[in-house]
Amino acid sequence: MGSPLEIFRELFPFNHPVVRQKPAAATRSLLETIARLAPLDAAATLTSRGIPSIAEESDLQIRFTLLEGLRQAAEHILPTLEEQVMQAALPLPGEVTNAAIHADNLLKALAAAYADIARKICKNLLKAELSTLHHQSILRAINALTRRQFLACRAYTAPSETSWQMLHGLYLMACDPGARALNGETAPIEHEYLGALLFAYMEPGKLPRTELEAIHTCTHQLAAYAAVGEASPEIQNKATESSFLVRPGEGNPGYSLTRLPVGTPLAGSLIIDCSQVMAALDRNLSRQPGKAVQPDLDASPSLLQNLRLVIAGKSARRFNRTKFRPRADLIGGLSAVINFVNGNTCSRRAHDGIGRHESRAFFTSEWSLVDEGPDGFRVRYIKGEKSIIGVGELVALQPRESSKIHICLVRRIASSSARLELGLQLLSPQVSVVDVTSGRNASTRGVFLHSLPAFGKFSGLIVPPGKFMSGQKITFNSLGRTLHRQIGKCIEANQGLEFVALDSLPD
Repeated sequence: MGSPLEIFRELFPFNHPVVRQKPAAATRSLLETIARLAPLDAAATLTSRGIPSIAEESDLQIRFTLLEGLRQAAEHILPTLEEQVMQAALPLPGEVTNAAIHADNLLKALAAAYADIARKICKNLLKAELSTLHHQSILRAINALTRRQFLACRAYTAPSETSWQMLHGLYLMACDPGARALNGETAPIEHEYLGALLFAYMEPGKLPRTELEAIHTCTHQLAAYAAVGEASPEIQNKATESSFLVRPGEGNPGYSLTRLPVGTPLAGSLIIDCSQVMAALDRNLSRQPGKAVQPDLDASPSLLQNLRLVIAGKSARRFNRTKFRPRADLIGGLSAVINFVNGNTCSRRAHDGIGRHESRAFFTSEWSLVDEGPDGFRVRYIKGEKSIIGVGELVALQPRESSKIHICLVRRIASSSARLELGLQLLSPQVSVVDVTSGRNASTRGVFLHSLPAFGKFSGLIVPPGKFMSGQKITFNSLGRTLHRQIGKCIEANQGLEFVALDSLPD
């Protein structure tokens, strides 16, 4: 039986300072401890001890304040772990996978902790009294979720279905596009939500890692130009392009209306109208040098054009694929591909073995050819040397028991704990390694693509970046002939290569 003083305290709503100080004191002690830990250990400690301790705090305002202190500590940890994932070869090595898991768990726990505050405010009918706290908690939860999804994209892993379901639920908890106008508290929430959707519509698995940050920044800027409305047959008929359907109960960012079957039920769904996003992209693509536009997107024209195609719903596959499952060797990187094509393209048949160079300036890995189309392949990693392969990388693919090689660009990467898959675009049916000269400049070794069926009626050249300029005349030998060409338009460029069209000149 308690003392009279304890009984007296229980009868009246007096504060219990000793009890209330426990989570705060534990959090302060924990933050002092993790300051001395390595990022991986610090992330694990915050997830397993810090956030559960704060959840014991019954006062929601105090809990939010404690979470803010923990979130600021996490800001000193997460960038290191995220950068490890960004720079690692694929499939991710074990230690990097461990770092990604710890970072993901921390972001997941932060999102859940902030979301729990928002739900408790709604459940206890305190939304009017704690409106600011309610919206701040939702915004913090959405920020953690979108950062978690971006971490998955760094490893070419699809964000989880539950993260999308939670993101949709948090948005609808704060915003009702059919009833209430946005205000200073709800507008930032809708902006973050739309930014996450636009980034997902860009299909990050088809982007080079080096462009992820630029696209993420662009889509966040463009989110201000997207609009959300309740789905209805009238809206669907009006917005056939540059619009997307979101079903909040499903674990995905939605579908383009251009790919939606007729008669699809729309009840309870949202329409994301991106017509003004398209207009903003067009302003950037057509602006004159030195002229300011809004928004001012810091991205290359080719990247913005790709974004425009995706938002317009015009990135559908052009061919059906035929499934088969032989094995193939894959070599990644321009320099390695040049060395491979230049005398190492024999098959693994015994009588071809003598044709291989013993000292090779490249590494091979073994892949399963999952399926094939007229313009490319989908391949799945089996074993072999790991390399940092990104979207936009040049690769050579040689099926087993064949001397035929395919020169491709990596267009899509999908990574999970169980497997790594690449989507490859076939560039040309015939290629040669050539030494390219221009005037008195030293020769540059590159890959000559005799024809480019997917791009037009011209040939192409892939060389290291910055070697030639548009309009420059070049000379090289191919198949016993001296060819004279002029550098045409740049088809694609990144940190590892420059892919240009070649205009014909008299030979």
